Amino acid sequence: MSIERTPLRRRAVWLLAAGALAVAGITGLSTMAASADPVLPPLSPAELLTKVAQAHPDGLTATFEQRSDLGLPSLSGIGGSDGADLQSALSLLTGNHTVRVWLAGTDQSRVALVDGSSETAAIRNGDQLWLWSSDKQQAKHATLTAGERPTTTPTSPTDAVQRLLAAVEPTTNVTTSGTGTVAGRPVYQLVLTPKDDASLVSQVRISVDSTTFVPLAARVVADDGSDALSFAATSVDFSRPADSIFAFTPPPGAEVSELKPPTSTSPEPKKDAVKPTIVGTGWTTVAVAKFDLGKADQTAKALLQSLPEVSGSWGTGRLLSTTLVNAVITDDGRVAVGSVDPEKLYSALAKR
Repeated sequence: MSIERTPLRRRAVWLLAAGALAVAGITGLSTMAASADPVLPPLSPAELLTKVAQAHPDGLTATFEQRSDLGLPSLSGIGGSDGADLQSALSLLTGNHTVRVWLAGTDQSRVALVDGSSETAAIRNGDQLWLWSSDKQQAKHATLTAGERPTTTPTSPTDAVQRLLAAVEPTTNVTTSGTGTVAGRPVYQLVLTPKDDASLVSQVRISVDSTTFVPLAARVVADDGSDALSFAATSVDFSRPADSIFAFTPPPGAEVSELKPPTSTSPEPKKDAVKPTIVGTGWTTVAVAKFDLGKADQTAKALLQSLPEVSGSWGTGRLLSTTLVNAVITDDGRVAVGSVDPEKLYSALAKR
């Protein structure tokens, strides 16, 4: 959520992260009981979608387990502190992680990624916004103006699902698939299936609480049948957390800086800014953008050199391939990214 201009090494990471998170900013699934599924009043897909859209719990305390298997390439050959930072960022898209969430009303939230004794957290308390890293002992602060809210990161499971549904409609078949249990609570099963089978995503399966209609789990299934991303509540409590949960004061000795997070009221882009070219729609959208590779640092160059070479009528470049998202970085500074096979990226580059 840093707001400074990012060099190519970070852009490569965030292009991948954005693509994966746009498909699955709500990733995950719970383990369902094979027998004795709860009996719930029947709801059509449209009825269930409406209830999810209207879900605004007064309070929430939950622990989620995230599991990721995107098949990311190894970056062990990239050395130095910058290389370590890059590997650390990509580690968020691999392996298992614990995320804790606290919500109270519409203007208090705390989302913390907990790995062992370290914590990376985003805390909002009214008009005060803090980003905290215990490993780096760094705190970034912003004061939000009236009506202002961060928009780059979903602040709750409901927010994430609502963003996903808005982004994929009407390119998706939406169905329901029985019931189940997540963290001891009965849930409905909502299934999103891309209409275009060219997408690397086969299905997104979302588990929705039967009382509050807050999403408690989801799973992103890749087209090879593997579970690429999963996110499931292991405990949940819908009572309102204490206000002290959202009070944050940087500890003595921490590095504190001010930032202005991107918001819904951010200024328009500069007139000379080049917007990405969008090819396709929905799940098979490909974005093609232009970047100045001349400003790439040694870490970015090492990352690019570690990727396999590809070429075609569109030129030459490097391919970053994962289970859900592929990206091509061309030698002349174009980047094409999408949840599609490389061939569709090459086709989009030929049009750019």
